[in-house]
Amino acid sequence: MNLPNYFLADLPPEAELTPLMIASAGDSLKRNREKYLLPRSTDDIVKLLCEVAQEWLKPENRFRKLALEFGPEETKFSRPILERGLDGFFCQFTPENFEALLKQDLGDAQRLDRFAEGALARGPQLLVHIAAGNLPNPTLMSLTLGLLARSAQFVKCASGASFIPRLFAHSIYEADPKLSTCLEIAEWSGGNADLENTLFAAADCVTVTGEDKTLAAIQSRLPAKARFVGYGQRMSFGYVSREVLREDEISKIVSRVADDVIAWDQNGCL
Repeated sequence: MNLPNYFLADLPPEAELTPLMIASAGDSLKRNREKYLLPRSTDDIVKLLCEVAQEWLKPENRFRKLALEFGPEETKFSRPILERGLDGFFCQFTPENFEALLKQDLGDAQRLDRFAEGALARGPQLLVHIAAGNLPNPTLMSLTLGLLARSAQFVKCASGASFIPRLFAHSIYEADPKLSTCLEIAEWSGGNADLENTLFAAADCVTVTGEDKTLAAIQSRLPAKARFVGYGQRMSFGYVSREVLREDEISKIVSRVADDVIAWDQNGCL
């Protein structure tokens, strides 16, 4: 499978990333944010994200087809698991859901555009994500939230886990090439101090998803100016209350419970 070389993760396997390449990417992301992301309204970004998501839900969409054709080999998830997981993710991209999310987090859906009750919300200039490799959707959601916050973003994927984030970034490029220049996707094995220290030095905020020991190790290496947001180990559980166990609903409830249990082959904290 060949994709244009828009992102560092698109480079051939033999290409070697260097600290200079990482530093240059950070500088470009910040410049592009000023020109192409900060002037955009929340409604404009929500509209774009919803359009991208609707394209992903179409059987003929080329990024969806690539994800389902090559995804089983790249991600080790079966085609049905990928199809269900991606559909479940992108079907939630609606203006109503984004408005509810923004109100929940910020108190006002337009607080990223204007002062509301004396406050204006602004995301960090350069947001760095150290993504986990177990499943793709959290990385896609991180990118989505970063765009809403008007942050330039650099996503460092786990080794072998950049396939779906790359496709998502390419689908944003197809919809809006200028906006996509505020995103960078890269992949390397964790623990490369030269690359990571250069990346951390440029970051205003670093999010990390992974084991608790990974979070602690990365946090200890961050410069004082960089905010740290960690998503560590979790235990998932669910229950069904007796109030919903009506005879006419039992089969539907059982089916939904089974779907929740098998989602992403039980690899995520769901």
